[in-house]
Amino acid sequence: MADLYDKIEKDETIVRAKDAASIGMYPYFRALSETEGVTAVFENKNVVMLGSNNYLGLTTDPRVRQAAIDAIRRYGTSVTGSRFLNGTLELHLELERRLARFVGKEAALVFSTGYQTNVGTISSLVGKGDYVILDKEDHASIVDGCTMSQGEIKRFRHNHVENLESVLSRLPADGGRLVIVDGVYSMSGDIAPLPEIVAVCKKYGARLMVDDAHGLGVTGQGRGTAAHVGLTDPVDLTMGTFSKSFASIGGFIAGDADVIYYIQHKARALIFSAALPAPNAAAALAALDIMENEPQHV
Repeated sequence: MADLYDKIEKDETIVRAKDAASIGMYPYFRALSETEGVTAVFENKNVVMLGSNNYLGLTTDPRVRQAAIDAIRRYGTSVTGSRFLNGTLELHLELERRLARFVGKEAALVFSTGYQTNVGTISSLVGKGDYVILDKEDHASIVDGCTMSQGEIKRFRHNHVENLESVLSRLPADGGRLVIVDGVYSMSGDIAPLPEIVAVCKKYGARLMVDDAHGLGVTGQGRGTAAHVGLTDPVDLTMGTFSKSFASIGGFIAGDADVIYYIQHKARALIFSAALPAPNAAAALAALDIMENEPQHV
């Protein structure tokens, strides 16, 4: 009889990882003993940090640190509940209002992680009979959200608008269509050609979601890729995370108020998970204050 664990010792990824570790060449899960943004201490050596997403250097800003400390003193370290029940704080609502205004949308909804934001948003909006169309270099959290959605997944070549149009033109007339792209692609740094993508989406009646995890705080005076190209309104949904420029952890989705209200009541990743702790929300708010009031950081 087969055992669930039989696959483990034969898995190629695990075998290669153990082989690399045995000769001191395994590069993952390496622990830092100290980190101050641009530098870190690794294996008792001072090193330059070149792999961080701390784009604006705000994780060590004294104001961001103090905001998190003050929130712990007021609210504690956890809200011990989901947003759906006892886990929504006034702090969350303030952050949502501020984020919506920052990215030019009616409303926003804060999740505990960026991964949950994509999974919860996509799986709540896309269902059986719908189509979700992805750039082939979209983030793994987008792919997982699409898999959970039960919609039909289509892909187009990276940043290739003609291929996107070819995919959309072949879809049946019935069923909703959601095109999802990254604003800034994390591995290559490519920026999505949003003006052309917006035009194709309008032509074929598709909604457009932009994952701007790596664009917020960097492009469009910090307000993201849509602002960078002057197309905030035509982008239906803007997604962002707090683990990059916002010096925290968490994520949000922003769009029309009715759509956000729908996601709020349908996203299982929101309803069945503990809410973002107060210190993380406060840190993101403090980082947002700095981005708005001190544009030189961007």
